[in-house]
Amino acid sequence: MAKDKILSAKLKQQEFKTKSTHLKTQKIAQLLEPQFQQSVEIDDERPLLKISNFKGVFTQKRMCKMQNLYSLNKIINLKLKQGPYKALCDTLNNIFGQENLVTQPLLIGDTKKCYDIISIAQRNFAVAQKSCIYIYDPKGVEVHKIRECKQATKLEYLPYHFLLAALNQNGQLTYQDITQGKNNIKTTPSPLCLKQNNNNAILGIGDQNGSCKGCTLLILELRLHPLMSMTFSRDGNHLITTGSEGTIKVWDLRTQKLQSQVAVNATNIALSDKGILAAGRGTDVVMWKNCLIGDLKTPYLRYKASSMICDIDFIKHEDYLAMSTFDSYEQTVVPESGEAFFDTYEQPELQNKKQRLETNVRQLLEKLPPESISLQSHRIGTIDRTSKVIIEKEQKRQLEEQASRKIKKQKKKMRGRNKIGKREKLKELERDQKQQVKWQEMLSDALRVKRAEKEKKKFETKLLDRLEQIPSKEFIRVVS
Repeated sequence: MAKDKILSAKLKQQEFKTKSTHLKTQKIAQLLEPQFQQSVEIDDERPLLKISNFKGVFTQKRMCKMQNLYSLNKIINLKLKQGPYKALCDTLNNIFGQENLVTQPLLIGDTKKCYDIISIAQRNFAVAQKSCIYIYDPKGVEVHKIRECKQATKLEYLPYHFLLAALNQNGQLTYQDITQGKNNIKTTPSPLCLKQNNNNAILGIGDQNGSCKGCTLLILELRLHPLMSMTFSRDGNHLITTGSEGTIKVWDLRTQKLQSQVAVNATNIALSDKGILAAGRGTDVVMWKNCLIGDLKTPYLRYKASSMICDIDFIKHEDYLAMSTFDSYEQTVVPESGEAFFDTYEQPELQNKKQRLETNVRQLLEKLPPESISLQSHRIGTIDRTSKVIIEKEQKRQLEEQASRKIKKQKKKMRGRNKIGKREKLKELERDQKQQVKWQEMLSDALRVKRAEKEKKKFETKLLDRLEQIPSKEFIRVVS
């Protein structure tokens, strides 16, 4: 304790305040945290796939009777036209059809044929169409066009890097930085599905050859049949795939081995935050509870839609599954599927205009560079131990590339001094100069090699001459 009485009293007050606040936070956490999580328990003797033949079925109607008014309002069954539709379950809950409908969830604007949709920064959303990618604001007004990405079929957004990834029909993956620049990567031909690993921001691309690629790295040779759909777990350690042969497989990315599989002819799959796997096949949706552990034998729930299912996705932080079909959009209750707690620093939902602007500025300041995307996600936040020489070389190379990309402004000359013929001659001279520099570098390298060979030969001849000058007896004595 300090000798000063005033200072010691202040320290005691601070200790008392910290202890009291700690106790208050513990009490609030105990009150907010539910004592038990509601779930559906299934008997092993009566599997769920055959339970529809019995009278005592635990249906959605029976579950709806147990829900409150707030959760009842979330159970939706919308009859729509101009399908098929895709459900994008984020903070905006976007729905779009392939003909000319984009909703949020109400009708916002009529557009051309849509291939994919994704929500990006500042509550805007990007729509992939045939000619280019259109970006709309929350009111449905067109804000921007990305003409570089033509015939895009799949879209993904990396929120921490502010990168919009678009996959082309020809297999070209384009990273479009929303704030600055772009980067093109040629990937596999005939891609079928694109999914993001939220743990390390690597994009998984499935093709018709049955392989999964992460950006440019081949992660797994998964199967011999084409991949229909794929999804990553929340921790990024597991990959779940479906193929045209009619099986769902769970892969462990740490060991790159098959963990478990089940024979289900599914076209779409989705994984919740709590690890519940939903698979859509025809008009049915089958769910498994402990799929990441390897328990795919006993299903958890089953739901029958009104028509053929096109896409399924779990709503974040809530116990609901969104399903889109050819003519409807439905939301059903799935107990123990959503994570109730979320980080308000990263995912703020209830904000006013000023708070939204502050979060946008903060996210821009904390933006990660594209070079940070790697399989080792724990590398971010650690000390970079590369030498200064390598860093300086990379910086010089980047500056040289930027200088070469810059377009030089042509001077405005009058009286025919800036004709087309003269411009072409100047361009040819520049090309010739560049070629001369390249040839000079190649010749200098060849001369260096020849000089080194000559020096080696001279050194060898000198050694042989010295050995010949030594008498044979002395040479034997020295060697022995």
